[in-house]
Amino acid sequence: MEELHGLIARAVVLYFALVGVWGVILAIRKAEFPSAFRSALIIGVALGVVQALVGLTLLVTVRPARDSLHYLYGASVILTLPLIASYIVDKKFSRVLAYGLGSLFIAGLAIRAITTGG
Repeated sequence: MEELHGLIARAVVLYFALVGVWGVILAIRKAEFPSAFRSALIIGVALGVVQALVGLTLLVTVRPARDSLHYLYGASVILTLPLIASYIVDKKFSRVLAYGLGSLFIAGLAIRAITTGG
């Protein structure tokens, strides 16, 4: 189970890094918000939720994380995109850029979660 948690963690980092770069490129090209990009964001959040469920299973059955900050980073991975959505709803800001930068931020959060998980 711990190996699965580590594997999904690395997938979250790579996935959100790629989605983030995609969003920044879309913003540079001044592209509209494509439905494929929206779907990629939803898949990413779902991947984060799956990771959290595996992590909760580990917490209950094996042992807690080495550092309690691990749980904060994990929750932040899931909550970042909804927070971005609520912030930019009434702003004149490029949505693809906001979500692209947010995805890169999530990749960083996931890296930090990996380092605190133990």
